[in-house]
Amino acid sequence: MKYLKIIALGLCALYITACTSVHTKTTAFYTPAYASSGSIFVISADAEKNNLLEFASYKKKFEDKLVSYGYSIATNANDAEYIAIVAYGIDNGKSAVISTPIFGQTGGGTTYSSGTVYGTGGSASYSGSSYTMPTYGVVGSSTSSSTTYTRAIALDIVDANSLKADQPKKVYESRVKSSGSCSVIAGVFNELLEAMFKGFPGDNGKTRSAQIPYKGQC
Repeated sequence: MKYLKIIALGLCALYITACTSVHTKTTAFYTPAYASSGSIFVISADAEKNNLLEFASYKKKFEDKLVSYGYSIATNANDAEYIAIVAYGIDNGKSAVISTPIFGQTGGGTTYSSGTVYGTGGSASYSGSSYTMPTYGVVGSSTSSSTTYTRAIALDIVDANSLKADQPKKVYESRVKSSGSCSVIAGVFNELLEAMFKGFPGDNGKTRSAQIPYKGQC
């Protein structure tokens, strides 16, 4: 029974962790002289999204993060020293069937017996019980299906003058992704953004993992 309790507690802790945090992986690259300063203007990598209310919400969140790390927000692209190009997306998901073992008692415990004994002098009935140490193990399984989605956001910071010269020169790029049951990017966008800017600008060329507390709804 002790081992069953340990297994149950472990599964419970795993379930709670999965539901209350978003596991992310972030990679950043930047030039040796990179410094998070100067004026910057945020745009979508997909020009059609620049007029969407969804992107307007994400843009403000990116601006707040960039300001907190030393940038100032330019009112238009022509006045900016840098252009922040943002992309985000989610895939169609991958479905899987999950088999979960069911634990229970497989033997032992209290057993009862009764019967009749026949002899030369007649017959007699008897009944009794005995106890042996119970054993536990897998007594069955249950199945369920789940779909896992991969969500990602990307940030490229480009020298504005290089764009005007039609020779884009990136000074910083970052990618963050996560996988989970939430099927809409809006449901985990804040957590992905938090992971992207965690320890900004991050270790150059290295991938870091993080568990970001989940505060959204999906």
